Amino acid sequence: MDRHRYGEQVEALKKYAAIAEIPPDPYDVAAGIAQKAMRFYDLALSPDEQRAYQYAMDNSDERGPCCCRCWRWQVYGGLGKFLIREHRFTGEQLVDVWNLSSGCGGGDEHRHG
Repeated sequence: MDRHRYGEQVEALKKYAAIAEIPPDPYDVAAGIAQKAMRFYDLALSPDEQRAYQYAMDNSDERGPCCCRCWRWQVYGGLGKFLIREHRFTGEQLVDVWNLSSGCGGGDEHRHG
């Protein structure tokens, strides 16, 4: 884990604190939150919702909800569908959540502008 990047992630995720389903710490996802999000993974989206989801898939740093198709992929993929359906998130907003929620450890690709 890159401690500098981790601190930035946790701080930036605070802007989503009003949405209990978004884990505030990408390295400590509560089981209940993960289970709820996973239930949305197979949710069929409307065409407009699917466009938002596909935008996030195409534009997130990891080209999806995680870098590999592990449990995090299903958790954050389900979370994405939940956020689009229940909170009317755009693809851009979902990209932000996914990028801030990266739990794959590195900071090598992260640069300050």
